[in-house]
Formats: sequence, C-alpha cells, structure tokens
Amino acid sequence: MTVARLAIFSDVHANLEALEAVFRDLDHQHVDRVLHLGDVVGYNASPCEVIDLLMERNVHGVQGNHDVAALDLDLAEGFNMLAYHAILYTRQQLDAHHVEYLSGLPFSLLLEGQFLLFHGSLESVNTYIANMYQAKRAFNFMRRQLPFVRIAFFGHTHVPKVWSRNSQGKIRALPLTKEPIILRSDEMYLINPGSVGQPRQKDSRAHYLIVDIDAMTVQFRSVEYNITLAQAKILRAKLPEFLATRLAEGI
Repeated sequence: MTVARLAIFSDVHANLEALEAVFRDLDHQHVDRVLHLGDVVGYNASPCEVIDLLMERNVHGVQGNHDVAALDLDLAEGFNMLAYHAILYTRQQLDAHHVEYLSGLPFSLLLEGQFLLFHGSLESVNTYIANMYQAKRAFNFMRRQLPFVRIAFFGHTHVPKVWSRNSQGKIRALPLTKEPIILRSDEMYLINPGSVGQPRQKDSRAHYLIVDIDAMTVQFRSVEYNITLAQAKILRAKLPEFLATRLAEGI
C-alpha cells in the first residue's frame, strides 16, 4: 500500500484519555499509517491500557527514555523523584506482552527511505534537542552519519517545534501555525509534534501532527481530552499529586 499521509505523535506517557482523543480525531483525517516517537509509559496511570491500544491500532514507533527505564529500573535512578515514582508504578503494572512490546521498539526508525524517527537525539534517548545549539549538533550528526536523510521527527521535549537548516547552514525555528507547513526540498528539518499525554507549552490539549508526503507538508493538530478523568486515575493510583495538577496547566 502506498503511504501518502502519516500521523506522528510522541510522549503519550500512559495517558489513555489523551491517546483516545487523538485516535478519535485521527479517524477523520484519512491517514495511512500512525507512528510514535517513544515514551509510551511513565508519569500517568494507564501504561497497560495505552500499550494495548497501540497494539490494537498497529502503531509502531521507537523507544523513549521512560520506556527503556520501565524495562530496567536501574536506568530510572537518574530520574527526578516524580518520574522515578511513576516508573516504579509502571513496572508493577506491566504484563509480559507489555514488556515484549516495549522491548521490541527500536532506537530509531527509517520510514519511506526519507523520514527518520527517534526520541531524544540521534545519539541517545536521554538527550534533548531544545535549543539552536542542540539542533545544530543534531543536523551535523545527520549530515555525517545519514546524508540521505533530510527530515527527522523527534520527541522528548514535550514541546512542538520545527527546526530548519538551509543550504547555507543557517538554522532557525519556524513559526508554528494551524495551516500546513511546506517542507522545502533544499532544506533539512527536525520536527517535534509535542506531547500527547503531558504537554509542556502551557496548552493542555493533546498534540500530534500529520505528514502529507505528496504535498510534502506537516500540519500540527491539538485536541481536547478528558483531563479530569486522567487526573482521577493518577490520584487513585497514588501517584504524586503534581502529576495530576500539571496536566490541566500544560506544564
């Protein structure tokens, strides 16, 4: 099957209500394939239900740092206390098939021979692309190691972003609009859809994007979801209260 439209999201973080809202929106977007950029689990209260839904929807993707930590708790020791507490909870919930799903996620994924997907950076799931210096480093790494790739999608920061690099090496952050953003054939791009389950740009909606391969555009989308129910599940699971309150604030 020819893939013409992709949906890409990241950082669901065990927020079932947010993920369900994204899929309800996606059902009207006529996409051919759905992919994720890691951090399926962590922070929120529904890790098993989220993995089950991703498996049911045949969603493939890459590993995030929380996914890796859920498989090896020693790796979570460097997390802050909120994240560490949530990973301990997550590990207690996972059954064998959930572990198998997380274990089977690759570090990176090359799609259609032209789109690269990873979580943090091309060097580690734990490092960020959050400023111009980090974007420059990532572009340079792509040019050295993967010169045939000019468009990459990443997560980890929980903030929607498009970094571009033109043929002269100038790097800039593009303004984000509701309209599709045209990806020029003579530029490179690093694109972050933001977070489904724990956005941090003071916008509490669940965020994702759609890629139109024929038109070579990306369009950012945001959907409302039942935050109150997600918060109630966090509190019922006896996870830290701040993990619930931050959802409504989008921080």
